[in-house]
Amino acid sequence: MSPIHTSARLSRRTALGLGLGGLSGLALGACSNEGRGVAPEQDPSGGGLQLPVSQPRPEIDGTVMSKVAGVPPAYTSLPYPGFESVKEKPGRGGEMSTFTITWGAPPKVESQNQWHQALNEALGVQLKPVVVPAQTFGDKLVTTIASSDIPDITTNEPSYRGRAARKYLPQGVFHDLRNFLGGDKILAYPNLAMVPDYAWKNSQIGGALYGVPCFRNQTVGGTMAYRQDWAEKGGFGDQPTNGDELMKWLRAIKSGGGEGTYALATLDQTLNFCGTQVHRVPNEWRVTDGKLVKDIETEEFEASLAFAAKIWSEELVHPNMMQLTPNPAEYQGQFFSGRVGVSNTNLDGYFGTTGQIAQLRKRNPQARAEVLVPPGIDGGKGTVAPDLGFYCMLSIPSSVTDEARIAEILGVINYLAAPAGSKEYYLVHYGVEGHNFTMTDGVPTPSSDPSVATESFLSMLSSFNLGFFFPGAPADEALKAQKVAEEMVGCFVENPVKNLDSATSFSKGDALSTLVQDYEAGIVTGRRPLSDLEDLRKRWRAGGGDEIRAEYEKQL
Repeated sequence: MSPIHTSARLSRRTALGLGLGGLSGLALGACSNEGRGVAPEQDPSGGGLQLPVSQPRPEIDGTVMSKVAGVPPAYTSLPYPGFESVKEKPGRGGEMSTFTITWGAPPKVESQNQWHQALNEALGVQLKPVVVPAQTFGDKLVTTIASSDIPDITTNEPSYRGRAARKYLPQGVFHDLRNFLGGDKILAYPNLAMVPDYAWKNSQIGGALYGVPCFRNQTVGGTMAYRQDWAEKGGFGDQPTNGDELMKWLRAIKSGGGEGTYALATLDQTLNFCGTQVHRVPNEWRVTDGKLVKDIETEEFEASLAFAAKIWSEELVHPNMMQLTPNPAEYQGQFFSGRVGVSNTNLDGYFGTTGQIAQLRKRNPQARAEVLVPPGIDGGKGTVAPDLGFYCMLSIPSSVTDEARIAEILGVINYLAAPAGSKEYYLVHYGVEGHNFTMTDGVPTPSSDPSVATESFLSMLSSFNLGFFFPGAPADEALKAQKVAEEMVGCFVENPVKNLDSATSFSKGDALSTLVQDYEAGIVTGRRPLSDLEDLRKRWRAGGGDEIRAEYEKQL
């Protein structure tokens, strides 16, 4: 149910989250904020306003709650027709405009759209959506803000496609929702009260909340799926627990796969998972004595490059590594077809009827795959960069000044955030039973009629994560995903600048990322000697890295 983890730099932030996963495989950005916006005036104190409190999600039949903080529930089944999470219609009968993003065809107009009509009836408002193609979303968001005619519920994506609009958020364009949801005020909106603490904290800009974060798991990227049957055949059936065992395990996968196969396919898998995560390289930056040290400046990074170069030299990596790296469909295709023994995507994307493991088994029913969390080079745990934990935020323009109207808008968002297993959940996520979906053996099955599929129009307006649930798959798949998530949380290493902005990173960050990737690829494949790392460090510092560092350090 989580979309993909993406990032500007092809590095540990993208590491192992480049594939297509749940939620129709949408490629969304809610990762590091580094390089994502022009620095606003920061208010570390948060202006004295409180963040909302967070409440646990309801335990319904089929729910397995994790004992590890930050790990969502697993659902082996969901009740139907479900419980009521919203007791009264939130709307007062008028119109409510919305603005969001789509990756598909434009939705049907309301007059021909049963799903839209049913939602209007349930909400007590007439939703008037503006649905923008992903390719033009960022530009359209900026022009919409500039027009001052801003929809009542506006999707902001300040860490990715909407980053050009990020600088406007602290300028009074949207309400700081701490004024209406801070502390116990959130309890008036029970579904919003289930937004996790991490999503509220990580969606702050200058201490303020300019929208309700559409939260997701923080366990997105940082793992690999692998051919367990190949590893066993090659003589290493256990999961590796240190760097030496990892190398033996990779050799076993290649040996078990047979002639013409490889253990790994991409630079991410080779350098990021087997290198930086195993060697515990910092998540972008490390704070030492109040000063920032960039990941590429550390000894651990140098050791990671040397380790990855050794993997390459033993021909454990597909020779077309750099062509495969930016193309998920191609490197995942190599996994499905039995050419490579490892693949990667977001955690949810491994499981379920459309997950990578299921796709592998469709092509080869005898294949067996498991998921690996990185071990530490000397034993213990490797590292995983936690996702910020939200896809986007739903903002209310400050031009809306009537508090009753603001409460009405928040009530509608509260409805759209309905938890799994509720009546509202089924309407929001599946539509009208008998038209948009049918229930088959307790599983909601969407209509196969393409014209009905175009009735879906909420997109990111309803992208609140529900936990691990894979309709139609064996019940234990959700439990497997939850168990991996628990392992991942134990490996989390935070990025110390995740809530900070840098004007220089916004203007020069992409070029610096390209520079780093070129050196990484060159050193790993032997085109460059390891000693060229020092040249990379010098060029990175001179090319804007030191300016970025200084801008962040002022905000620490």
